[in-house]
Formats: sequence, structure tokens, C-alpha cells
Amino acid sequence: MATPNSVAETPEKQPGLTMERGIEEKTPDAKPTLGAPGLDSAFYKSFMDPMTQELEKNVAKTNALLDKISNDMETERKQRFRKILQSHIPEALQGGGKKEEDVMQLVDQLIFYEEVEDGKEEVQINEQAQLQELDETGRLTVTAHSLAAHFSTLEPSALDRAASKLDSDCRLWLSRLFRFKDSVPVYHDKRYEGLAKIAQLALYTRYPKYATEGFEALYSRPPVIYVSTAAPPGLGQYLCQQLGLPRSCCCLVPCNTMFGASSKMDVALLEKLIEDDIASAKTPVLLVAYAGTPIVGHVDNLSRLQEISKANNIWLHVEGNNLATLTMFSVPTSVESALSGDSITLDLSRWLGVPSLPYITLFKDSEQALTEAAGLTTVDARLQLKCLPLWMCLQSLGHEGMVTRVKASSDLAKILFEQLDKLSTIKQISREKKKPEREPRNVKDLISKAISALLVFEIVTPTVVFKYAEDSTAPGAVVAPYSSIRVEDSNQEKDAVYFDALNTWLAEALQASNPRVPIDLVEVDKEGVCIRYSPLETAQIRGTTREDVEQFVESLQSNLSVLNATTVQRKKFRTIVTSHTNLRLIDLDSWAGLGAVSYIPEVHCGKEGDLTDKEKIEINNLNAELVHKLKAQDTAFSTGQSQDGIVCVRFGLVTSDTDVEELVSLVYGTGKEVEESSKFLETMSEVIRKGIEEANKELEKENTEKLMHEGVLRQVPVVSSLLNWFSPSKEQVKGRTFNLTSGKIIPTVDTYKYHMQLHEENNSQTSSEPKMNGNLPADSTSAGEVKAKLASQSSESSSPQATSADLPDVVAKSQ
Repeated sequence: MATPNSVAETPEKQPGLTMERGIEEKTPDAKPTLGAPGLDSAFYKSFMDPMTQELEKNVAKTNALLDKISNDMETERKQRFRKILQSHIPEALQGGGKKEEDVMQLVDQLIFYEEVEDGKEEVQINEQAQLQELDETGRLTVTAHSLAAHFSTLEPSALDRAASKLDSDCRLWLSRLFRFKDSVPVYHDKRYEGLAKIAQLALYTRYPKYATEGFEALYSRPPVIYVSTAAPPGLGQYLCQQLGLPRSCCCLVPCNTMFGASSKMDVALLEKLIEDDIASAKTPVLLVAYAGTPIVGHVDNLSRLQEISKANNIWLHVEGNNLATLTMFSVPTSVESALSGDSITLDLSRWLGVPSLPYITLFKDSEQALTEAAGLTTVDARLQLKCLPLWMCLQSLGHEGMVTRVKASSDLAKILFEQLDKLSTIKQISREKKKPEREPRNVKDLISKAISALLVFEIVTPTVVFKYAEDSTAPGAVVAPYSSIRVEDSNQEKDAVYFDALNTWLAEALQASNPRVPIDLVEVDKEGVCIRYSPLETAQIRGTTREDVEQFVESLQSNLSVLNATTVQRKKFRTIVTSHTNLRLIDLDSWAGLGAVSYIPEVHCGKEGDLTDKEKIEINNLNAELVHKLKAQDTAFSTGQSQDGIVCVRFGLVTSDTDVEELVSLVYGTGKEVEESSKFLETMSEVIRKGIEEANKELEKENTEKLMHEGVLRQVPVVSSLLNWFSPSKEQVKGRTFNLTSGKIIPTVDTYKYHMQLHEENNSQTSSEPKMNGNLPADSTSAGEVKAKLASQSSESSSPQATSADLPDVVAKSQ
């Protein structure tokens, strides 16, 4: 019978209990035996209890480590699975998205930073990315875009009511501000999107069955769209693509260059084209006219075009910057005729200097079904919210604010026109030629002139186009290039290219010194490269003031002084160059400078047209070295190349105090120096070449003698080693040295014998120049031979007297 303190039978009575459970159920008086009945509870507590606790801790750590490894593996597996599922998603969009601060930082990097090179993560600050400062109206318009997006979350009923109010207000205000009565606005983001919809409406108007029959309604009498050649390139093709018509449906109307401006539509030719098209069973549909052509800014004869359109039932659409003057209190007479057209396109964002306003096309109200079919009207409230920025902008400016901005831009153009009139070498392209007024002969003529002055109101066109040309007012001057008066001159085309280059340089110089007066380089038909400034497009955005225009004129005058001096000195330069036989004049018409020359060496003079490729390379190398030396003295020189591949020296622009003859003499003198140095190098190369040939002959002779003396066996690699080991060769190593000063080949026996390099000295002092042909006199003694003789004598005789007796002879020989 077990004692109360015994636990030997506990596992048998309760086999399901664990060790921990068994330990907890023991009484304090129980004494564990564990195979050793004599152990007491103190020994158990001191030995087994710490070991069990340590074991429990190790097991817990192991379980935690295993759980962590399992969780990491599970997380990694999920990440791999998610990465596979998102492999088609761009890296920037993967994950749960970015915070607002991170997104704004990315926007900042997008605008103000740029990559240094493709494929690299390095970025640098983009100095050209500068946001324009906005005034109160500009900030209000930017806010309106955010409000329009926020208003789209309104309830449908409230949204419809607000959108209808905005649309009706803008419709009324625009028709009144631009005096285009009973008109409907259409808002669009692309420049010619509204014109394409107007052309669609014109087709529905002229072809009633077009909405139901489609192209079959157009087949019998194809439509024709008339576009001026002064329109932007590709406008007619764009309209045909949008309407699904062949390109033959677009007819380009030439401009009248015989009288007046060079970019006005030829009305007489237009009438003839319309008559021919009607006779060819075609239907004239649309005519695009301009109140301010895109480049020059001329206004078409809108009154005559309106008469032709009404007579032939053609839709007349008018575009151009001069339409902005319709908002003024007094409308110019040339633009007033646009009010009788059928539609106009407005660009208020540029005219008012307000960012992100939509383009607006106003058209006379037509049948609602046709306008809806052409996509000109919409009932979608969200699309009608597009006019909210315009609504807030018009409220902020008011009519007087609009007139003030348009008039300020026109005044800037007027100031520039007046200043350009004072410059004799500036030809104004945008100013229209007026017919000379007949002097009044009686009272009736005086009254009619006064009435016409009251009725006709004109302002200066807000587009200034000018170019640099020869001074036509100078006595004995030739007709300026690109003039409407044509004179048969073989050099006229070359002069045109040259003046284009000068105008290009002038535009770059003006833009660099006057960033607040932005100008553009444009090419005008029969005029060439011109400089264009349109204050109506840029003045309000850049904040251009009267002082900026005056500073622009001052900069123009200073640059014109350089151009005038260059063109005057150019003829003198060509005359001076032709007087030098070694200088060849190069025609680089596209070079904006004094001219270009190429230096021809003496040996090649007279055969410029029969130069071989090798001779061209020699001339190019000489001229490249010439430019390199000239640049060290003056940076105005640069390298050019003629049409036949000859490198030339380009002369830059000069001032009035520049001595052209001195410049040409500098080039000629430097060219002579380069030519002489090249001759010395050629002589030296010839000496080296002859020395190398002589050394090769000596080596071949030595190899032959060595073969005859040693035999064939010593030339075999393995056998020669054995023979040299049994019977070493007694011949010394031979070599040669080449003296560049004298052109002689000297053996190196003494160098190997005395372990020093012995310098050669001339035998006679009477020789005035070194001989470069490599032949020495028979009685000459070199310094090496002298020193070798001294060494041999000192070895044969140890007497100091003998040595001192021979010394004066040696010195004499050496001298």
C-alpha cells in the first residue's frame, strides 16, 4: 500500500495527464522519487524546476521563431502572387496609392525637373519651366475649373438649373459683346473643332437629304469648301477628314499680290472659281475668310465676300485676331463687315490674357434639329458647365476691362509701327499699302472727304510683321530683296538667302535681349523670312508694357547698326579677297556674316576645279589649323564648309569701325605661317621616310650576312639553342639610331660598348646649315668615335704623358 506522499502510481491511474499537469497536481508534501526514492523535495526544486523552466523558455522561443518563419513565408508567397497578378499594371500605379504630399511632389518634379540623359535617374532643374504670374481674373478662372468639377456632384435637378442659367447668360453676353445678334455659342478645346462642326451644319443646310441618305445625297453634286492660301497649312485637309470628304472638295483660293497686301484673298479669282465649280455640277458650301490672317494679319475684303456668299448661298465663316476689336466702342470699318457673316471663332484666352478659356464659335441660330445633328448644341448639364470659367471671367472683367486690354495691345502695335517707320532698313510687311488720295478740287470733294472720315474708322492692325532689307532710300541703291518690283538679277536669289540668314540672326538676338516681347520667325510668300510680333496674342499673358516695346526698339537699332555695317563692308570684303591669289572666296549665302574664304597653298593655286581627294584633305587640314589659330585671337572666326567639301574660314558680323582689310591680312598672314610649318613637317616626314627605308635596307643586309656567316642551323629555333650553348656566337649586337637634326643613321656599337648614348657633333664650324639629306663628309669624325678612341688609348697605354700629348688633337678634331 502506497504511502500518501508517494506518486509512483499517478501515471497509471491518470495516464492522460502531461508532465506539467502532473507537477501542478502534486501536494506540497509529496516527495518525487524519479527512480531515486531517497531524493527529497528540496533537491527537486533546486535541480528539476529550473531545468523545466529553461526548457519551457527554449520551446517558446522555438515556437515563436517557427511562427515568424511561417508568417514571413506566407507574406512572401502572397507578395509573389500579388506581383504576378499586377504584372500588367504600371509600377507607379501599383499598391494602395500615394498620399497627397507625394502626389504634389511628383507634379513639381514633372514640371520643374528633367532628366539629364535618357535612361538615367539623375535630374536637373528645368530653367525654362516658369509659371506666369496671374492677376485676379486669372486666379478666378483657375478656381472656376475646380468649381466646375465640384459642381458635377450636385443633384441632377440643381445641376440642370445652374447649367441652364450659365449657358443662357454666356449666350446673351457673347452675342451682345461681339455684336453678333441671335447667335449661339459652341465651346471647344481644339482650335478648328468648331469650324469642322460649322462645316457639318453647312452640309445639312445645303443638302436637306444628307441626314437620311448620307453620302448618296452628295454624290450627284459634290460640295466645295473654299479656303484662302493664307490659312494655316493643312486646314482644308483637316476639314475634309472630319467631314469624310475627298481632298478634291477643298479649293484653295490664291491671294492677290498685284495690288495692296500680299495675303488678302483674290476676290475676282474667287468669283471665277465659284462659277467654274457651279458649271462643273458642284455645290459651293463653305467659305473661310479672315479678319486678320494668321501670319501677316491682313483683313480680307469681307463686304465683297459677303455679297458673293449671299448670291451663291454659301456659308461665310470668319476668323482672325482682328475680331477682338468688335468689343470696342467704335468698330473698325474693315472688321464691321464680319458681323454680316454666318459664324465667327473667338480666342478670348489669348486676347484677354486669361489662362485655359475655351475657344468659342458663334453662329447664327438655325434649325434646332440641324444644329443637334451637327453636334453644335447639347443638353448635357455636365458639358454646359464648361462655360463656368468664361462666365466668371466676364463677370470679373466687365465690358470696360475687355476693351482696356484689347486697346492696350493695339496701342503697343501702334507704337512699334511708328518706331519702325523711322528705320530706313526695315521693311514692314503687315502694314497695308494705301492708295494715294486725290486732292480735293472743289467744295463737293471736301464735303465727301469729311463725311468719309467720319464714317470710316480704322485702327492699326494688332500684328506687326517686318524684316531687315537694304536701304532703298539710299542714293544709287538697288531694289531691296523680296520687293514686289522684280528686276532680272542673277545674284538676286543669293541675296534673298543671305538676307534670310541676317533676319534669322536678328530675331535670335532680339529674343535673347527682350524676353518680355516675344517674337516669332515666319516665312511670308514672296518676302522670305520675317519677324512677327502680335501683342494681341502675347501682351496680356507676358505683361508687356510700353517701356518694354521702347527697349525692344533700342535693341533693334543697336543690332541694325551691326547689320548695316556688315552689308556695307561685304562688297569691300569680296573685292579685297579676290586680290589675294591664295584666298578663295566661298559662297555661303546662309551664313549671317561678312563672308567666308578658304586658304589655298601655293602648289594648288590655279587648279581649284581639278583637285584630287588627297589634295582636298591637305587643304582641309590646313584650313582647320588656320581656324584654330584665328580663334585664339578672335572668337568671331569659325569653321565652315563649301558645297564641294572644302573647309573654309567664316567671318562673323562686323561693326562700322572694323578694318576689313586688316582682317583679311590677318587671315592671309596666318595662312602663310601654317603653310610654311606644314612644309617643314612635310620635309621632316620625307627625311624620316628615307631614313626608315635606309634602315630597312641595312637590316636586310645584316640578316643576309648573318645567315651566310652562321649558317642555316642557327636559324632553327631548337637547334639554334643547342648550338649557341655548345658554341656561343661571338658577334656583338648591332643596332641603328636616327638623328632627326642631321637625318643620319648611326650604328649603336659604341652605345652598347660604353653603356652610354654618345651625341654627334659637327666636324666643322664653317657649315652654316645642317644637311638634311643623310650624307656625311668622308673626313668627318663623330663624338662617339672620338670617345671610343680615347678609351682604347687609355687601355693600351698607362702613361699619363702619352694621354696628355694626344689630348690637343682630340680637342682640335672635336672642334
